[in-house]
Amino acid sequence: MLKGTELVSKVSEMQAQEPPAKMSDILRACGYEVEGKLHYTQFYTELLDAKGLLNKPEPTDISEEYQEIYDKLCENYGSDAVDAFLEIWEECDLEYFEDAFYGRYESEADFAEQHTTDCYGLNIPSIVVVDWQETWDQGLRHDYEFVNGFVFVSAW
Repeated sequence: MLKGTELVSKVSEMQAQEPPAKMSDILRACGYEVEGKLHYTQFYTELLDAKGLLNKPEPTDISEEYQEIYDKLCENYGSDAVDAFLEIWEECDLEYFEDAFYGRYESEADFAEQHTTDCYGLNIPSIVVVDWQETWDQGLRHDYEFVNGFVFVSAW
């Protein structure tokens, strides 16, 4: 798995292609596919860290009862993701974070495209234009929450 400047360079190179590479292809090229499974969280965490964007914000006010769960989730997924989860649900729901977490995406449309192609294996020709934002608006938004770039399934 690429890390640091090698990761940033490879991602930049693949995004500069015409047309830009899909995120799933970028993850594969950077070594974030293990046993056929793409590791988006690990990839984005490494990328943010390599770019110096993995900030450690002030700790969220969590009760002592849930502090251990919160800390472990922050260690594994980053406090930004866990705090985004807490914008939707209560701290007593932290045990369901991993069931709900779908990753980080630039936009709702990016998630709609990735989710749809992963689920249905679509190989859409470049001459076909798909409105991925409309796909989110008309269907996926009913089953998922998008908060600060993080996606969570609503029914866990």
